[in-house]
Amino acid sequence: MYNKAQGVPYYCLTNRDPDLLLRKNKGSCSEKHLYLGKEFQKLGVPVKYLLIKFDWRDLPIPGEIIKKKNNPAGWHLALKIRPDKKWILVDATWDQKLKKAGFPLTEKWQGKTNTKLAVSPKKIIELKKAPPKQIKRPENRKFYNALNKWLEKQRAHSQNF
Repeated sequence: MYNKAQGVPYYCLTNRDPDLLLRKNKGSCSEKHLYLGKEFQKLGVPVKYLLIKFDWRDLPIPGEIIKKKNNPAGWHLALKIRPDKKWILVDATWDQKLKKAGFPLTEKWQGKTNTKLAVSPKKIIELKKAPPKQIKRPENRKFYNALNKWLEKQRAHSQNF
């Protein structure tokens, strides 16, 4: 499940809907972790959702793209699961093709230890329940469109090596 979600290219969609993640083959941290949370729960694995405040400038994204956002602060969604006796962090945000661009990701996760966190946390909030499944995100579209286009170029560049 983790590899399947991580394999979906990271993409900031206008509407968030984790039920369409695999069909669209695009999604952000929200779609990926809402999908994974639901799948882990189907297996009887306890899930906690983490809302993490971060700064886009801490990621390997060009400054001219980040300047298109109203505020460099962002919110990230990740999971904690308890497959055994202890809780572990699960973050499937960045797809493997973004590794060469410098994005933090875990390769070949075995499901027993923490994955790398996709962002540098400024604040972590443990949610009592899953956030809403469908949210429209019309704000900062210039930023998200520029980011999506730049990420596509990084993936294409990754394939040429």
